[in-house]
Amino acid sequence: MPGHADSGLIRSIRKWDLIAVTVNSVIGAGIFGLPSKVYGLAGAYSLFAFLLCALFAAMIVLCFAEVSSRYRDTGGPYLYAREAFGPATGFTIGWLMWIARISAFATNTSIMLGYLGLFWPLLASGPVRAAVICFITLALAAINMIGVRDVALTTNILTIGKLVPLALLILVGLFYLDLSRFALGPAPQPAAFSGAMLLLVYAYTGFEIAVVPAAEMRNPQRDLPTAILTTIGIVALLYILIQIVCIGTLPGLASSERPLADVASRILGRHGAAIISIGAVLSIAANLNVVVLSASRVPFAMAVRGELPPFSGRDP
Repeated sequence: MPGHADSGLIRSIRKWDLIAVTVNSVIGAGIFGLPSKVYGLAGAYSLFAFLLCALFAAMIVLCFAEVSSRYRDTGGPYLYAREAFGPATGFTIGWLMWIARISAFATNTSIMLGYLGLFWPLLASGPVRAAVICFITLALAAINMIGVRDVALTTNILTIGKLVPLALLILVGLFYLDLSRFALGPAPQPAAFSGAMLLLVYAYTGFEIAVVPAAEMRNPQRDLPTAILTTIGIVALLYILIQIVCIGTLPGLASSERPLADVASRILGRHGAAIISIGAVLSIAANLNVVVLSASRVPFAMAVRGELPPFSGRDP
């Protein structure tokens, strides 16, 4: 492909940085609440829902792996659609991606403050909540303005902070399983099982935004396919193990508002919920960091192709 203005960007995102970015694109707030909702719809069959949705997501990931191996420029799905179907389609996809990312940022910020509110009740509403939202937004924007290398480093740190509590929950929870809770019983109604699958689509998507800043990756054509394929494997294994632990350790799972925190409280004592809540905050913060990275690059990619005012195409 011919190069564009974004070919001059600094390529400093390495392969393992990219895996961390992709993991954080997928794992945000959803897994901290979905186990109970999916279980309420499908019971023990929810494990099959997690597995099937992973297989369906993997089919889409394979498509992205193939297409991403052909491009080195910024844009991701916007660029792919533009090249395949023309500027009008690309422009539409670009705007829809940007709006979706902005909406996701607002939603996940609110969820994160909900978890922080467990430690600081003033965050429930009022000027303190507004001030913290502004601080989070400005802090993440500042990290992205300093440089993409700092974004990658921040993402790596937050990834560790996200995965350690989840891994601890799984490792400890596997020793507390009540195997009788995995009895399948009557199959759920097709509508209920389909509803569970639709909920899980939210949990498995996000990898599509990790391909956007390709012009800032050292070797996107080689590393992107590896990163997104590795990520879907990590995410699927993590989600299924979490669901196993939730089903096997938490009576009344279907009615739990914070299933992972409730599981942690049962198996790790009174500090367990706090550990998982901190993990949720770090998980959402990492996701927000990646959202800012990708969302800022979409209008940039559109601008360097003449579809937005030139000032939007300045190097991020």
